[in-house]
Amino acid sequence: MDRIILDNVQELSERDYRKIKELVYTSIGVNLTESKKSLIKSRLSKRLRQLNFNKFSDYIEFLNQNPNELEIMFNLITTNVTNFFREENHFKFLRKKYLPTIKTQTTNKANQMEIRIWSAGCSTGEEPYSISITINEFFKNNKPPCKILASDINTEVLKKAHKGIYPRKQVERIPYELLVKYFKLGINENEGLFKIKDSVKQLVTFKKINLNTEKEYPIKKPLDIIFCRNVFIYFDSETQNKILNKFYNVLKPQGILFLGHSEKINIESGNIKGWNQIQPTIYKKN
Repeated sequence: MDRIILDNVQELSERDYRKIKELVYTSIGVNLTESKKSLIKSRLSKRLRQLNFNKFSDYIEFLNQNPNELEIMFNLITTNVTNFFREENHFKFLRKKYLPTIKTQTTNKANQMEIRIWSAGCSTGEEPYSISITINEFFKNNKPPCKILASDINTEVLKKAHKGIYPRKQVERIPYELLVKYFKLGINENEGLFKIKDSVKQLVTFKKINLNTEKEYPIKKPLDIIFCRNVFIYFDSETQNKILNKFYNVLKPQGILFLGHSEKINIESGNIKGWNQIQPTIYKKN
């Protein structure tokens, strides 16, 4: 017998929305406000129809009984907006302030130092690839060993990031000389697509990480830099403080943290370990 697909999904009640909010907050720390209710209904309704549910209460029960469905729900409701070289001031800081120091240290030491960077909340990969391009450009053929960990909670965007293939619109802000140097232009059926070259891709490792986890982050060695930009806007202050303290623990002394343009650390707060603001949205571990 053919499966009947229901066309209509009932309204998302306040009670059911509250349950979804609590589940999302407890699991990944994202704080869904009342203003997001219609967006959440819109994004989840198609999934309910696929499962032949027309009530959100039935879907919530299904979530509770099927933990694997949580990942699908998180993929549907998390927002992923990013660009190559987004917030140029951060990449300018790398080129003008940070990397020259690393270059000097590397020149003066017999053993090359390794640069370890985490792109936390990497979405479809534009951020970690922008970091890799910046490092390739600065050091040319003499770059020190570098490892870039790129993570997200959304497994669908991680798949896209790992492929490293982008339509023309997503690369149009990249300077032409960098585009031809670090991307392969698709031909025939791939015309209009641009693929990251191996020289960029080989520095980046993608991994699913929940920033709100109670466990220690899977960081084997202390980090030099963390990019966590336009992620904190989805967390309340309690979750932000928790994550900031965990970032502090995995950074080297004097390690750098980049936040988004509308995000900042309340340095005076007694609940947050010590940070110095060295530029707007750029912080150094004390």
